[in-house]
Amino acid sequence: MPSVPTSGSVPPPPPPPVWDARPPETAVHYAGFWTRVVAAIVDSIALWIVWSLIVLVLPAEPTAPLPENPDLEAWVEYANSLISPQQMIVYAVIVWAYFAFQESSSAQATLGKRMLGIRVSTENGARLNLLTASLRAWPIYLPSVAALAGTGISSLVALIAFISCIAVAFSARKQGLHDKMAGAVLTRRQA
Repeated sequence: MPSVPTSGSVPPPPPPPVWDARPPETAVHYAGFWTRVVAAIVDSIALWIVWSLIVLVLPAEPTAPLPENPDLEAWVEYANSLISPQQMIVYAVIVWAYFAFQESSSAQATLGKRMLGIRVSTENGARLNLLTASLRAWPIYLPSVAALAGTGISSLVALIAFISCIAVAFSARKQGLHDKMAGAVLTRRQA
């Protein structure tokens, strides 16, 4: 027979409700520099395949003669002549679309980033919109567009893009300058 509490005893409090249970805090794992480099290599391979198809559809003849001496400037001019302005524009648009549309999609990652478990999001974890994803991807497509303006401008834009990407290695949250401009972070699932 159960015991009946006497008038002076108080029953113990009930256990806390299940809905008050909170999951343990999880640490955020930012995608590091070398992990992002590997993802970029995978993305470069995918874009190289697309570029190969573009060259088949839009072939270009070199406009500069093959250099006879090892002068760097002559080789740069020859290399620039291998790609027509139409090809450069098409390539820049494809690169922009590849990164901006995939990183603003529900996947929040390009093919390379998906393979490595990297997700691109805003600093509060939300999905990037197309404009923000476009801003984040500028170091990848803008040097191609700048090449239309000439070697000097192209070199300057490429240098700034390089610095923007190298900043990932020196940032506590592993953000490049382009990530900071877009208010984006790249996180990685831990196995």
